[in-house]
Amino acid sequence: MTKRRHGVQHNRPPPGGGRRRLARLCVVLFRVGLGPVLGRRLLLLHHTARTDGRLRHTALEITAYDAERGSWILASPADAPWFLDLLAAPLTTVQVGNRHYAVTAHFPEAEEAAEILARHLTDGPRRARRACPAGGMAENAEARPHGRTGDLPALVRLDAAPGQHLP
Repeated sequence: MTKRRHGVQHNRPPPGGGRRRLARLCVVLFRVGLGPVLGRRLLLLHHTARTDGRLRHTALEITAYDAERGSWILASPADAPWFLDLLAAPLTTVQVGNRHYAVTAHFPEAEEAAEILARHLTDGPRRARRACPAGGMAENAEARPHGRTGDLPALVRLDAAPGQHLP
């Protein structure tokens, strides 16, 4: 099913029912101070909507974290609203646990994205499916180069501002 919303072609409908409630529950847990309960695999992205300028909050799974650079890697379908919002306004804030970090969004080129995925998807096919559900990852990720069958998902690297105490 394809649908146009906000001038963008979407291939999947937004989550509804139980999936939507579960996704919103993570946002609520972050906002009431229970972010540490969710562990270090999720972060709360605060972003400005490109259409109306309102502040939005989205809970996202972290594909990779680089402690040396102070950056988080997120995988996304290229038509996700939060991804398009970051393209329009790359300076934002994230919350990991109960700590907030000022970050700048960077969008790796195709070569760098393939290298990042190859480095972080060597953990096996299960992690590959989890990290890139919209990227068409194979059941057997080791069977294909870089463990992929379709197009690479769009990656976002969130670099923390200098001088922050990182996890």
